[in-house]
Amino acid sequence: MNGSLAGFEERRLAELKEYVAARAARRPRRRLVLATAAAAAVVAGVSVVTVSSTGGRDTAYAVTKDSDGIVYVIVRDFHDAAGLTRQLRSLNVPAVVDYVPAGKKCAQEPRGAYVEDIPRGLYQPPTNIPGAGADEQGWQMRIDTKLFKPGQTFVWTLSDDPVYDGTETSTILMRNPVAPCELVPDDTPHYIPQIPGPSAGYAGKTVGQVLPELNKRGVKVTYLITEPAPDPHPLIGNQYVMYPTKQNTPVGEDWHIWNTDEPQPGQVRLMVTQKLAAPS
Repeated sequence: MNGSLAGFEERRLAELKEYVAARAARRPRRRLVLATAAAAAVVAGVSVVTVSSTGGRDTAYAVTKDSDGIVYVIVRDFHDAAGLTRQLRSLNVPAVVDYVPAGKKCAQEPRGAYVEDIPRGLYQPPTNIPGAGADEQGWQMRIDTKLFKPGQTFVWTLSDDPVYDGTETSTILMRNPVAPCELVPDDTPHYIPQIPGPSAGYAGKTVGQVLPELNKRGVKVTYLITEPAPDPHPLIGNQYVMYPTKQNTPVGEDWHIWNTDEPQPGQVRLMVTQKLAAPS
C-alpha cells in the first residue's frame, strides 16, 4: 500500500474496479460457499490454530492462523459479524466486523481516523475464493498480525448490495477509537453501470408498453427505481443512481425503462425512472 490515497479511498477504488468488472461479466446472483478450514491450512502452510462458526449444515466462516502469525479468513455468511469479530480478536487481529443489510448504512462515517501509512502486506482487500463457480462465491482475506501497531483497528464492513443482490465489502485501517455502526436508512446514491442484459430490448420503452407482454409470458416483474445522477461517476460514467429509501415509490405506466436485469430465470427487473437523464 502507498500513501497516495487515504486507506478508505484506496480500497474503495480497487473494490469499485473489481465490482464493475464483475458486473460486466454478467455474473449470476452470488451464493456464498465456504472452502474447508483444512484447505485454507494447506494454503497457509503450517496451521497452528483453526476456529470456525457453524450455522445450519455449513460453516458461516473459517479462520486459520499459521506459525508466522498470518491469519486466513474465508466467509460464506455475513450475518454473524459479531462472532467473526470475536474469532479474529482471539487470533490477535484487532478487528471490528459489521454486517449492514440492504437499505441501511452506518450512521457515523467515517467512524474513526484513517491510518494512511499502512504497512505493505498488512492485509489484502477481500477477494473471491479462487476456483469457485460464478454462483459459488465467497470472500477470503489474508492478514499479517505482526504488522498491526498499538491503537489500530481493522474495520471490515460487509454490506448487502441493493442493486445487484450480492455482497459488497470495504476494509479500512483506523486509529482508535472507532465508533460503533449504528444502522440508519441509507439515503446515499448508488451508482449503476449501464450494462446491456438479456432483456435489453425493453430499454427505451415505457412500463406500460412492456408489461402486457411480460404478464402474458408469466414473468415476475420487479422494479429498481432510479433517477438521473447529479454527476456522472468518474470511473464508470453512468447516468443513473438508486436511493434505497425511494424503492417503495409507486411506478406508473408512463415511467421510462433505461436498463434491465434478470436475477434468475422467469424474473425480469426493470430499472425505471420517471425522468430520463440528458444524453451524454
